[in-house]
Amino acid sequence: MNKKKLRKKYLHMRRYISQNEIRKMSYDIFFQLKKIFFIWEKKLYHIFIPIQKFREINTFIIINFLLKKEKCVTIPCSNFHKLSIENCLFHENTILIKKKHGILEPIPMHKYIISISMIEVIFIPLLIFDLKGYRIGYGKGFYDRFIPLCKKNVMKIGLSYFSPIKKIQNIHKNDLFLDIGITPSQIFLFDKNSRNKNFENIPNYDRHHY
Repeated sequence: MNKKKLRKKYLHMRRYISQNEIRKMSYDIFFQLKKIFFIWEKKLYHIFIPIQKFREINTFIIINFLLKKEKCVTIPCSNFHKLSIENCLFHENTILIKKKHGILEPIPMHKYIISISMIEVIFIPLLIFDLKGYRIGYGKGFYDRFIPLCKKNVMKIGLSYFSPIKKIQNIHKNDLFLDIGITPSQIFLFDKNSRNKNFENIPNYDRHHY
């Protein structure tokens, strides 16, 4: 199935996820993430704020965890005229306002831009990913333009309600792929060669498995 059809399919499927299901699956995804200890050794994390109308995963669970660990957290601030993203600092006193498409962003006086080159881990919004680590986003290409501006070894993590599909059709060489994919029940680690390592329900996961 090609990108356009997959995008339509999974946007439709999300409409039928209840708030209780979102809450449960968001925590399940977080608990999977916590198994990967090497993720939490970094200093600066870029993470998207959930868009309510798209029933996105509640990333505030992850954000609060990072802030308690005294990590630096940044969030995307979108420029729809240039189809680009700025890397904005987020802390517990940041006041958010709803902007275009229901996106929450800091009020102007709380908008502090941090260099993109400082990002070590980035959580990327998506609808679905495949077993090679490629993803389907919302089709605007914000992160496809943003990621190349990050340093080469930035860790790219995708969070999904749904199990990955076997293959996304019409992928081209410049398409963004993930290093790690997380679902409520599974962890997927990808690399440039195999792109399909799968670790399911790991009881005692540690960095030596990577």
